[in-house]
Amino acid sequence: MKKVNIYRFCDYALMALISCTVAVSKVSPALTQTVSLINPTPAPTANLIWPTQGILSQGFRKYQHEGIDIAGAKGTPILAAAAGTVVKAGWDDWGLGNFIEIKHFNGNVTVYGHNSRLLVSKGQQVKQGQIIAEMGSTGNSTAPHLHFEFYADGRLASNPLSLLPSATIAKTPVNKPITPILQPVLSVSNNTDCDGTTVMTGETTTVSIKVCEENGQLFYVGKLKQEPSQVLKIRAWKLDNHKYQADNGTFSYLISPEKIEIWRNGSPIRADSFLTSHGLGK
Repeated sequence: MKKVNIYRFCDYALMALISCTVAVSKVSPALTQTVSLINPTPAPTANLIWPTQGILSQGFRKYQHEGIDIAGAKGTPILAAAAGTVVKAGWDDWGLGNFIEIKHFNGNVTVYGHNSRLLVSKGQQVKQGQIIAEMGSTGNSTAPHLHFEFYADGRLASNPLSLLPSATIAKTPVNKPITPILQPVLSVSNNTDCDGTTVMTGETTTVSIKVCEENGQLFYVGKLKQEPSQVLKIRAWKLDNHKYQADNGTFSYLISPEKIEIWRNGSPIRADSFLTSHGLGK
């Protein structure tokens, strides 16, 4: 969700002289991402890990949504993306609800919003991968998720996706041992290419989608056109008559030759028709 804080006062003052903008969210089927991504503000090497596990439900948009949202179940552990000192921990009146702000040793700052419970306090030193909170829906939020922001040198908002270790959503590096937490809700292949037979392809205005079969296993592969490095590849299965389904946590993708539907917890939330599609009748 959008947050107004001290880091943005200068940006918003400049922005007000140019135009007034309103951020309107929508769910995009490739990564369940709700906004278009833009080129990130350059930032020094951050050495971040993913702060939680879940679905990337909204991306970074300068001046409008200066962070990313990762949706998951209430209570999902929130991790410190890097070691540092907690400089704020409490309630945020600008929409983030229960939030934490950590200043890292290189001067960078990360922000964690909408938590149900905070497990650290102001002034506390934290290690990378330490559980600092539990996912929630406090503040300006309609469902449990983590709102995660990154500020280079504590000033410039940068797209966290350009700084996290890989395109595998919300997956913490295996070489960073941490306290055992919930199993990832994603079933993501490290290989995001389709090495087998392409069963179906489709394109909407924002995403490219394909269903492929590798060694007898079907996979759903979704890619944002504006951010082609962000690829989601998850297991899928055939329903009937050229229809396929792939589950990603509480989200489900239903793919047919005509469209892709996004469902959450068994209820439809969005459908996008394909501009072009091709099926091989597998």
